[in-house]
Parts: sequence; C-alpha cells; structure tokens
Amino acid sequence: MRRIAVMQAKGGSGKTTTALCLAVGMARRGLRTLLVDADSQGNASLTMLDGRPADPPTLGNVLLGQVDAVDAVRPTRIEGLDLMPADARLADAALLLADQIGREHRFRRALDPIEDDYDALVVDCPPQLSLVTVNVLAGVGEVVVPVDAGIYAVSGLGQLNQAVADVREYLGNKSLRVAGLVLTRTHANRATRDIGEQLRAAYGPLVYSASIPHSVKVEEAHARNLTVLEFAPTSAPARAYLELLSEVLGDGDQQRTGNPGAPLGPDAADRPDAGPGRRPGRARGGRRAG
Repeated sequence: MRRIAVMQAKGGSGKTTTALCLAVGMARRGLRTLLVDADSQGNASLTMLDGRPADPPTLGNVLLGQVDAVDAVRPTRIEGLDLMPADARLADAALLLADQIGREHRFRRALDPIEDDYDALVVDCPPQLSLVTVNVLAGVGEVVVPVDAGIYAVSGLGQLNQAVADVREYLGNKSLRVAGLVLTRTHANRATRDIGEQLRAAYGPLVYSASIPHSVKVEEAHARNLTVLEFAPTSAPARAYLELLSEVLGDGDQQRTGNPGAPLGPDAADRPDAGPGRRPGRARGGRRAG
C-alpha cells in the first residue's frame, strides 16, 4: 500500500481539497483507496459523509488503541474509496497519547493489519504539528505539500521540513520523503507567475508541473459536501487536480530527483548544492511526471 500524507503547516493552502481530490481520483482509476482524516476539524469527513458528523469509532479511537483500524473504516459514495473519519475528539486523543508508550507509532501499527486491503492511503493532516501529525509522518512514505500562491507561500515549509527530518532521524522512518510541492489557489497574474518561478528556481523538479487555479467551483462543491471532481468535473481546478494525480501516480515508488532531506524554506536557495551564481533547478523548470 502506497502511503501519502497531504500536509502543510500554513492554513488556507487547499490541503483538504487536495487530499480529497487525490483520494477520489485514485479510486476512480481503480485503486482501492483509504482516505484518513487526521484533522480534528473533520472537513474531509464531512465531505465524504454527505455533511453528517462522524459517529465513533474514529481515528482518535484507533490511536488510543480502543478499536482496530478496520472497525473505524467505512465506505463512501465513491466506489473503491473508504474513509477513516475524524471528529473534534481527535484533539483530546492527542493529549491522552502524550504519556503512552509507543505513542509516535500508533498510526503505523494500526495500519499494518489492513496493509493488503488497499492500494493507496491518503491522509489529510492537520495544519498544526502535533502528536497526531508525528504519528502520520511515522506511518507514511511520502508527503505532498500544497503551497498557496501568496506572498507568504513558503512560510511553514521550514517547520514541515524539520518535522520530516526528525521523523527520519529519530523515529526510524528512513524512507519518508517529500514527494513534491503543488501550487494551489493560483491566479492568472504576475504575482502568481513570480511565486511559481521562485519556487521552481529554488526546488526544481520537486515542484509539480500541475498548479491548481483559484475558483469559486471549489467552494460551491464543498458547500454541497462534494469534491470538485464530482461537482464540476470539467472545471479548471478539477482538470488541474487530475493532472496532479497523474504526476503523483507517475512518481510511484521511484525516488525523485534530488535529496529527500533537502531543506524546505525561504533559505533553500542558499543551500550548498545551488552552486555559484545560480539557484538549483533553474534549468529544469517544472517537475516531470514519472
């Protein structure tokens, strides 16, 4: 089972929308997919449960060892897509885990028995770095990072990078890597173009070629507890998310170009491998699928 976390320490980046579209898109391509909502706000759960709050058991019960993962999984309206939901009690579960033995590995251990039941796992992570986030990082192999195309586009990347590095170093998940950055909420203006150029100059092929345009269709879909792929399948953001999905699936288990522990943050362009007089990746442009 391929395990992907969608994570960004900065709010308003389109994190939940990205996780939902990746999960729905994978299921529609015939992959048995499990979407895990690890955000106590439960927005992904509300969307996939047609606006209904999740009844127990949820992810919090799983992390506390009160139920097995299979008991918290339920089907969705999308064929091939199951959901492990979250609710507000997940925040309490994180506090209760603080003094538990093996607290950082509860998520990974819970997933092991259902490893063969799914082809892919997509986790919608909370924006804050918490014990729940650490659990997710310890149990997945890849992190997809949505970056909104604003003037503070890279804020939060340094914190996320440090969390990934710490999990690799101290929790033994050596295969954990940042799979890529995806520009979200983009506009057809000079500011968006400049930010995209800056990110690709700094991170090269780590930035996906697909970028997600800002559109009222996304908000309209969420207001109806639908994903934009369902509500407006021919809209610009839906088409962009399908392009992103192709890139994510094309990447597979192949190691991306570059160092998986490379810095993410405003100072990334100053790292030693940038070379004199240039920033890394400038000649390569956007990320290649595959």
